[in-house]
Amino acid sequence: MKVIKIGGSIQKDEKDYELILEKLKKEIDYNDKNIIVTSAIKNITNQLLDIIKNTDKAMDIVTDIYDRHVRLLSKLTNGIEFERSFGEISKLADELFKIAWSVRVLDEVTPRVKDYILSFGERFAVILLSAFLRSNNIQSSYILDPPLITDENFGEANVLLQQSKENLTKKIDGINENVIVIPGFIGKSTQNKFTTIGRGGSDYTATIVGKILGAKEVKLITEVPGIMTADPKKIPQAKTIPRLALEEAIELSQLGAKKLHPRTFDPIFNTNLKVVIEGLYEEGSTVIEGNCTKDDILKGIATRNNLELITIESTNIVGKIGSAATIMSEARNANVNLIAISQPVSETVIQLVIESQDKDRLIERLNNLNNLIEDIQSRKVSAISIVGCGLRNKEISAKVINKASSLDPIFISRGLKGVSLTFIVDEKDENSLAKELHEVILEWQTK
Repeated sequence: MKVIKIGGSIQKDEKDYELILEKLKKEIDYNDKNIIVTSAIKNITNQLLDIIKNTDKAMDIVTDIYDRHVRLLSKLTNGIEFERSFGEISKLADELFKIAWSVRVLDEVTPRVKDYILSFGERFAVILLSAFLRSNNIQSSYILDPPLITDENFGEANVLLQQSKENLTKKIDGINENVIVIPGFIGKSTQNKFTTIGRGGSDYTATIVGKILGAKEVKLITEVPGIMTADPKKIPQAKTIPRLALEEAIELSQLGAKKLHPRTFDPIFNTNLKVVIEGLYEEGSTVIEGNCTKDDILKGIATRNNLELITIESTNIVGKIGSAATIMSEARNANVNLIAISQPVSETVIQLVIESQDKDRLIERLNNLNNLIEDIQSRKVSAISIVGCGLRNKEISAKVINKASSLDPIFISRGLKGVSLTFIVDEKDENSLAKELHEVILEWQTK
C-alpha cells in the first residue's frame, strides 16, 4: 500500500495539476490501494481564517472560495466529471454559506466552529483532485468525511489510533478503486464534530495513515525538493539533505524546518516506515528512516525569530522551593508558551524565551510578583539551531560551539538525544550566526 500526500502550495493552477498527474502516474501501484492525502488548495485555509477574522465580509469570502474551486474544476475536468463534481462542490459551498452567515450574525466563533469552518478547505480539495484524476483515466474515489478519529481538543486534536484504524480500514474496504483521495489536516471527534490537528497537519495525517495501514513508504510531495540544509531564501548555498535519521528529522520539524507539523515523524517510531519528501517542480528528495549512524554528521539549521527574552533577576528566588514554579504558573495563566528556559546554579536569574507578541501579557502578570521578583528586563532575540547526529561527537560539537562563541550567544541548549544545539542570540546576530553555522555544515559534509 502507498500513501502519498499532495501539498496545498502545489495546487494553484492547471499547470500544477499536470505535474501532479505525471508524478502520480509514476507512483501509483495498480495492484494495491493507493491513499492520496490532500491539503486545501493554495491560500484557501487563509481565506477560511479570514471568515473568522472579518465576519462582516464572511459571505463575500465564501463566494470567492466557491468561485475559485469552480473555475479550477472547469479547467481540470471533462464534461461528465465537471457536472458531477460541480454539484458536490456546490452542495459543500451551501453548507459553508450557512455557517458563514451564522458567524456574521452572531459575530462570535468558538474553537469548535473554527475547526468546522477550516474543514471545508480539505473537503473541497478532495472533490477537486479526485475529479481531476478521473478525467485523466485514473479510476479514483474519495472519502469526504475525515477518516481520522480524534478527541475534542479543537485546534490541536489528538488522533485516536485504534479507532482511526478501524474507521479508515472499514471505509477503504468498501471502495473498489485503487486510488482513494482523503483529506489531510482534519478529523472527526468521537462525538462526530470536525476537528483539526494543527497547521501543516496534512503531513502528519499522511504518516499516521501510513502507520495504521501498515504502509512501507509515505511520500510527501511539496514545492521544495526535500528538506534543505537551510532556508534557501536566506542562505542561497543551501542544499537538499539526502537522508535524515529519525532523531534529526524530529528535531528539524520541531524547530520549524519546512513548516512541517511538529509531530509529523512521531508515527515512524517502532516501525519500518520510510518517509520521502520530494519536490514537484525540481529534482531532489530527502529520505527519513532509521536511527543515527556513523555517517550522519551535520545536516541542517533552522532559525526562529520574532522572539523575546524575558530576564527575571532576584535574590528572593534563591533557594526558595517553588519560586520557579510560581513564575511558570504566571506564564501558564497568561496563556504564554515558554519556548526556552534558562537558570544558573546560583538561582539569581531565570530567563524565558517567548513569542514577541506575548511579551506585554506576560510582563503584566509577572509584575504582580513584586514580593518575589526584583527586576524584569526584555530584549528581542532569535533562535538558531543546528541539527545532526554528529553533535554527539565532542570534536564536532566543540567546533560548532567555538564558531558560535564569536557572536556571544545568550545561552545554549541541547535537543532530543543530543542531535541539536540551539543558540539564543540578539536578533541582529541571527543572519550572521546562521551563515556561520551553515558553513560548518558544508565543511563537515565534504570531509
